[in-house]
Amino acid sequence: MHPKILLITVAAMLLTGCGTAAKPGSSAALPCSIESADVLAAAAKEDLLVEFNGITKIKSELSEDTLKWLEWYQSLPEDERDALSFVPNEFAAPGTAVTEETGTLKAPPYLASLTEAEQSETEELARFYFTEGSIGFDGVEKIQPADDSSPLYQNTGIEAEYDPGNIIIYMVLTGKDKTEGSPMRSISIARRSKSDSWKVINSGH
Repeated sequence: MHPKILLITVAAMLLTGCGTAAKPGSSAALPCSIESADVLAAAAKEDLLVEFNGITKIKSELSEDTLKWLEWYQSLPEDERDALSFVPNEFAAPGTAVTEETGTLKAPPYLASLTEAEQSETEELARFYFTEGSIGFDGVEKIQPADDSSPLYQNTGIEAEYDPGNIIIYMVLTGKDKTEGSPMRSISIARRSKSDSWKVINSGH
């Protein structure tokens, strides 16, 4: 269950302790330290935090797409929120694999594992799905491959069952989504092996 999004207004005065009332017998309030002044200035500039999925971020650091998705998510009934598995990249540990030689983290090369012909074939299938293969989407306005680090690739029981070279996820803005002001939706296309045909295995927000 996704936690509710919480918008927190930062009380800069409480964070820094600036303007603390004078102690008995003192004639003036305690001055702010240089460090406290810096914190106050930063808090005044970026005074809105966003909490989602147990992670808190400064609102201005989030992408427009993520902010739009969060706004849309917040408008959903609680049962519909619970049914969603998607988590914006900024609020989820990206799907990564450990490179044994260096011990560094590296996202699996999902897109680079496909040839240009395979990318073209899977994109065509994605477009077909939202135009002729399904009803009510009103075509495709925009389509692009999901980042290799997208947590969608780690969706247990579905996308995570396929290795790089046999799966690709596209982010698609349909005509219906554009009209309703909804964010881009995903469509996952995969095959069990190189000899199998591509097919749609998952789609949604």
